[in-house]
Amino acid sequence: MAAGAFGLIAVVLLGTAGVTRESKPPVARRDPGAARDLEALMRAGEQGSWSVSYEFSRTLAGGRVLRQPMQEARSPSLHMLHSGSAMTVDKGDRSYDCNLAGAGYDCTASIAGTTLPASEVVRVAVSAGAYDVTTASTASIAGRRARCFRVLTTGHGQLPDLGVETDLCLTAAGVPLRQRVVRASGDVDERVARSVATNVTTRTIEAMIRDLDRNPATPQQ
Repeated sequence: MAAGAFGLIAVVLLGTAGVTRESKPPVARRDPGAARDLEALMRAGEQGSWSVSYEFSRTLAGGRVLRQPMQEARSPSLHMLHSGSAMTVDKGDRSYDCNLAGAGYDCTASIAGTTLPASEVVRVAVSAGAYDVTTASTASIAGRRARCFRVLTTGHGQLPDLGVETDLCLTAAGVPLRQRVVRASGDVDERVARSVATNVTTRTIEAMIRDLDRNPATPQQ
């Protein structure tokens, strides 16, 4: 899963009990203003301090559904994404891939180096004409109001992080509350926030990582 929150992503939607629709904007194919707003919110979230617990689900094209909890936390100097038996950690200009090994995690420096911020991925994809961005219905997720956007392929290439379609909902501070990615294969990845904490410190995230190492979560099916 990409550390920038993409990793991430008849379609069955799961975990929608925590999502309440509030309004429906006019349908539009291309909205440069929406693209700028989305990029700005994503950048704000990447520079923020927060922690979110998600319910993640993967709906395979054949109908099988896989579920597991997911945790993401961020401060200006540290970013952690944990799901099942895998964890990624970005600290400074270094990125680490961690996998469950016995009673704890075995971490190695990522051969890919630091992950490109998700906001930059979206900016380049839209600038290149590969994707368009439009506004979607606003929502209340995990008790917080969110602005939602739809990122759609234009048919001029695709990125694995964005698939055929990506739906994103973020708070005014850029905290990602929902992400749904539709793949060309028909698989759908979705994560929906269940709890949100803000003003999270680097020391708090470091403690979370140590706790996960001592008490690794068991993947759920």
